[in-house]
Amino acid sequence: MSKILSQDEIDALLTSAAALEKTTHTEMPLAGESVIVYNFRRPDRVNKEQIRSLHFLHDRFARNISTSLSAYLRTVTDVNVTSVEQFTYSEFLMSLPDPTAFYAISLTPIEGLGALELNPSVAFSMIDRMLGGSGKGMAPTRGLTEIEHNVIDGVVKLVLEHLTETWRNIVDVRFRVNGRDTRPQMLQVAAPNEVVVLIGFDIKIGDARGMLNFCLPATAIETLGDSFTHTWYRSHREPTMNDRYQFWRTLGHLPVGVSATVETTLPARDVLELAPGDVLALGHRLSDPLQIRVCDTVKFEGYPMQEHGRAGVRLLHAVANPAVPEVVHG
Repeated sequence: MSKILSQDEIDALLTSAAALEKTTHTEMPLAGESVIVYNFRRPDRVNKEQIRSLHFLHDRFARNISTSLSAYLRTVTDVNVTSVEQFTYSEFLMSLPDPTAFYAISLTPIEGLGALELNPSVAFSMIDRMLGGSGKGMAPTRGLTEIEHNVIDGVVKLVLEHLTETWRNIVDVRFRVNGRDTRPQMLQVAAPNEVVVLIGFDIKIGDARGMLNFCLPATAIETLGDSFTHTWYRSHREPTMNDRYQFWRTLGHLPVGVSATVETTLPARDVLELAPGDVLALGHRLSDPLQIRVCDTVKFEGYPMQEHGRAGVRLLHAVANPAVPEVVHG
């Protein structure tokens, strides 16, 4: 028979529970300590700088594919990047409609597979346009037939060609179709808990609108390392006059070696027999100018001279850069 608690015991239990709850809610980190929220089920494998670079990279792709799709479908097509986020592959699959146009993509020479998904709302509009229709009307709630999938294959091929061309700025990777299905779960692309980077595009074709989702394994981004942190996407700014002035002003303090030399060749035995007082014939006439080198590079021609008891050369003309004083003393 179970023991019946007295009122004092019930009150003691309630007091202990309240005290425990208060302690749990009021515990704070000590001074100087920092707390970082970390989700062990979905760790961030790609840093913010790489995410930003991916956004810039595929923004360029979106502009290029918009033009190509407009010509391919013979109608105005607008493509824009909407998001670049990290998910587990299982979360990515749960966000997709079923059925849909789903492709497994190889990333030669990078190991692993990516995925490309085209929403039925725009896929059926594209099919209707390419088969002679207007591209209007509601998309049917069914999967693509084999003939319809073959039609969409042409669009996917065009998309992958542009992706390959855009990625060539970072790495020479070739995107190719590895498999396709109308049920995303039927294609084995990655493990459910594998972290992927999802790049979402909004596609507008006339009145039809939908998403194009491009999924990359995080390991592929990690393999490329710092390639995505380069500033290839930044526009080049021409230097102003003030920039040029500051550059030359700073460069003017840099010491450089200047030399005027005459060279000749001798047999090794003649060099060994040389003694103080010997005279060497250098094969250089007095009327011929000397080559004047700046940091081992020939920049001027000139004649030897003396000024104030010091040896020097008087410049005859510049070979490469005329912006140097007229007389250089040795």
